[in-house]
Amino acid sequence: MKISSLIAPSFWNTFNSKKPIQIDKGGRGSTKTSKNSLKVDLHCLEEEKCSAIVLRKYQNTLRDSVFKEIKRALKRLKLVENIDYKQSLSPLRIKLNNGNSIYFAGADDYEKLKGMIDEDTPIKIVWFEELTEFDNEEEIEQIRATFSRGNNDWFISLFSYNPPKNKYHWVNQWEEKMRTRNDVVVTHSDYRTVPQEWLGKMFIDTAEQLKKYDNKRYKWIYLGEVIGLEGMIYNPELFKYVSEDYIEKNKLRILYLDFSVDGGHQTSATTCGCFGLANDGYWYLLDTYYYSPHEKPKKKAPSELSRDIFNFEIAMIKKWKCGEDKETIDSAEGALRNQLYTDYGKRFHPVNKGKSKEELIDYSQTFLAKGKFRVLLNANNKIFKKENENYMWKDGTIEKGKPEPDKTEKEFIGEEPYYNSWSNDYSYYYADHTQDSFQYWVKDNLSKLGIKE
Repeated sequence: MKISSLIAPSFWNTFNSKKPIQIDKGGRGSTKTSKNSLKVDLHCLEEEKCSAIVLRKYQNTLRDSVFKEIKRALKRLKLVENIDYKQSLSPLRIKLNNGNSIYFAGADDYEKLKGMIDEDTPIKIVWFEELTEFDNEEEIEQIRATFSRGNNDWFISLFSYNPPKNKYHWVNQWEEKMRTRNDVVVTHSDYRTVPQEWLGKMFIDTAEQLKKYDNKRYKWIYLGEVIGLEGMIYNPELFKYVSEDYIEKNKLRILYLDFSVDGGHQTSATTCGCFGLANDGYWYLLDTYYYSPHEKPKKKAPSELSRDIFNFEIAMIKKWKCGEDKETIDSAEGALRNQLYTDYGKRFHPVNKGKSKEELIDYSQTFLAKGKFRVLLNANNKIFKKENENYMWKDGTIEKGKPEPDKTEKEFIGEEPYYNSWSNDYSYYYADHTQDSFQYWVKDNLSKLGIKE
């Protein structure tokens, strides 16, 4: 067969390269992972005493990603399991009939694998998949040094990843430095260089939809461009504010409700968002509970917050004449969660907040880019609008490569303090609490909202 028929044209010029460092970056659907799987398989099939190791940051991500991709590439090369190769799960390995092996390891566990590698078939290729999962340049150099020992003729390190949007992320800065060296080859690819029949109509349509609603994120996700991080975290154009009687005026019906709580402490607000799916296919922020204890001498106790949120939920269910589907709460908020269960038997689900705040924000940005979210602009939801329009990255954190939202409590200056009818209380400060609540709701409902993990 012609190998060129199995890889996208963007890789034709570099596929056979044996340069020591080969970097493949690009957007979603660029097939760089498929290309590297074929490259690893072919080297291990065609060359004597040539084994490889495929790495991701975490051991538990291997079987459902790169292990499957390597086996898929072997199938595309017409090899048959248990005839041309065998697999084992401990260690995770594919052993070819010529004696070469392809090992799989997490960077958190690779030390255990070193003693199992057959010295008669040395590691000639190390492939770092999803490079952005790794911590820093030092980590990958330590791993490269471990497996390159004993090679006198050639040794290849493959790196594949989707570029982080922050230009100060260590991976972007590392790539800029590496591309100036003559022992490095860098390939940038995206889905437009791939035959459309490989990707399917649904993939193309999803990409075009994002291009329409959020062109900047389209360039990052699908074209692999480093779009940078600006002051504002959200694109304000993706938030559609409608009148508080929009549901009634358009004769819509709410099908069911979700509730999402961000719990506060001595100075931080407690908020609960009521999100509803309407029969027009749009999600709505219907109403908001908000209580801020900031600089108040007497602060509400957990039992009072529990009562307020319970009454808020009951009122929403009665108003919209529908049931609730999921109740979400910040996983770090144990006191209020236990209080809600003790007082009312409510089992709010503690959301898995993932690896970083940036990941939570990415999920919510992906949801917004679908163009299916609206906010009823009633008096209680004004705090959501206020916090959203002032939701910024903390100064200096972008440049350090680890962006964090600014969580400073800011005073309402030159305007009336915010009053919430459900807490029956005024707030004189605002921060990012409704934004956290929104992100927890999205993260806890990825499948329901059409977002893949």
